[in-house]
Amino acid sequence: MGGDFTWAAFGLVTACLTSTMMLMQERLKVDGYALPFWIKVSCAAVTLPFILIHGVPDHPMFYVYLALTAVLYAISDVVFFTAISKTSAGAVARLVPSASVLSFLLWFVIDPALLEKYLAAPIVAAAILATLCLFSFFAFRLKKCTLTMEKIRCVWFVILAATIGPVLTKMTTFYADMDQAIYAYVFFQAVMMMGLWYVFLLVRRPIPMAVFFSRDTIRPGLLIGLVAAAMVLMKFTAFYFVDNPAYIPAIIALDSVIILAYYKWRGIRHEGDIAAGLGIVACAAMLIILKAQV
Repeated sequence: MGGDFTWAAFGLVTACLTSTMMLMQERLKVDGYALPFWIKVSCAAVTLPFILIHGVPDHPMFYVYLALTAVLYAISDVVFFTAISKTSAGAVARLVPSASVLSFLLWFVIDPALLEKYLAAPIVAAAILATLCLFSFFAFRLKKCTLTMEKIRCVWFVILAATIGPVLTKMTTFYADMDQAIYAYVFFQAVMMMGLWYVFLLVRRPIPMAVFFSRDTIRPGLLIGLVAAAMVLMKFTAFYFVDNPAYIPAIIALDSVIILAYYKWRGIRHEGDIAAGLGIVACAAMLIILKAQV
């Protein structure tokens, strides 16, 4: 179950890779529709050899939950990378962690026994309640910030996907062994998402084919994809070891701190209610600390 906090180590590596991926997109500004496709090409290419070595899970429910994540993230990834190119990596990174608090609550619906475990420790339960109140306060502050609200409207579906997605991902881990699940999850999700995007491209033509298949799209897309492939592998491994999947987005929320440190180092200005955004990140991180007390 990850009592040794193996999940936290993998989560921290994931945060470093996520911030790297976001900063690369902020600088390269690859088309937000084409980029996710080429990222998944890299993910599929990296994991295919391991699929051939380890085989694939045979339980149908693994693929049911996997398909749900593919549909969810097929939409979310396009919104996510488009928002980064239009706003900034830092702004998006500070908003998405709010999903970890929502996902934290959602998991109690899936696993009610876990709620009883927390309630059995009244001090921790009170601290969780206080954290949720702080989260509400910072969320209210964000609502009052015009610049931040404009960015929230750009990424609301990303926040929704980040709330539901971890639960669906955790559910897949119940139906496969780790050796097969980690590579099968990344490979088959990539294939499903590429299929969805390509069909939509043929039917609706959201961007010209020339842009989709241009060298300026493919080369940076595959490069970012290599970072993304490592990130997804690390993240899925973290999900496999953790009991409540909300903790993984919580620790990955440190990517916003990493990005802010990069901005400071490079002297890059950033706008919006940064304090409230970091407050939400702190609330997410607090859930990790509280988890360790139970």
